[in-house]
Amino acid sequence: MFTSKKILAGALVAASLFGGVSSATAADTKDAAVARAQAQATFRAQMDTYVTAHRAIIDARRAAGAKALADFQAALANVTTDAQLQAAKDARKSANAAADATAKAAIAALVKPVKPAKPVKASPTAAPKA
Repeated sequence: MFTSKKILAGALVAASLFGGVSSATAADTKDAAVARAQAQATFRAQMDTYVTAHRAIIDARRAAGAKALADFQAALANVTTDAQLQAAKDARKSANAAADATAKAAIAALVKPVKPAKPVKASPTAAPKA
């Protein structure tokens, strides 16, 4: 049993020497990890900017819709004829259409950031049996 422990320990030492990571590979891995972390931080900042801009566009669209509704309700208080009612409806419809077009154009102009690629995992290489 004592001999088998020595053989096992020797095999582990040999395997660690044979399959060990060189310092150049470790440095490359560290540099890649640092670059990936920087890319992720940049992506997060870009996404925050994108989401903030998108929310601002949507908020502006909602505000324009609310203003169109308020204007329509104010116009309804003074409506006495069918022509005036139709004019108020048309004004609200055109205000909503203009707000929609503006919002769609602004959203189309936004460029969504591209997520950084994940690193490729190295395939484990099987050590040849001796």
